[in-house]
Amino acid sequence: MKKIFSLVICLIMLAVCSSLITPIVTEGSQVSAATAEEVKANANEARFLNMLNHNFVYNADFENADTVVNNASLALLDLRDSANEDFIKDVYVKSFVKDMYGIEIADMSGVNADYPQLDGYLYIIPRGYTTYTHTIISVEQNDDGSFTVVSDITANDHDAATQIQKAVSLFVPNAESAFGYNMIYCNIISNSTNI
Repeated sequence: MKKIFSLVICLIMLAVCSSLITPIVTEGSQVSAATAEEVKANANEARFLNMLNHNFVYNADFENADTVVNNASLALLDLRDSANEDFIKDVYVKSFVKDMYGIEIADMSGVNADYPQLDGYLYIIPRGYTTYTHTIISVEQNDDGSFTVVSDITANDHDAATQIQKAVSLFVPNAESAFGYNMIYCNIISNSTNI
């Protein structure tokens, strides 16, 4: 059921993104450069929002590859092995980490080495975790072609406590990524006057 729900959500996102990317041109009219830029900006914002809402890596998490891998596995829980839900195929995690963060993990045999092992799989460490829902406040293109995104976050932790926070994220273009971008950082800001 979760896989069907995920598929439906993906199809809806595809339809929404397609409608943003493909402008309707009537006979005798042309899309202005300003309209084309607006369509591109809307498409980028939809991509960034999708990435942010699938992200579980924040602040100093980016500094440790094992932490990135373990937190990224939370975004893929619907792909857990059906025979043993404590494991997920490592190729799913490697692919997601490469597409999302631009980090290539060649060998995952050392990740979670102190936990149960299954060849070709990553053990999902049992733990409570926080889910994050982002609302984009601003998207700014930087001189180097990267994008700085400021978002409001609704953070729901495993104890059902809810916090409203802000985040600043950096995205760089990557044509080899399924997302079209890599997230370089996503920092939760404790003092939003510093943004």
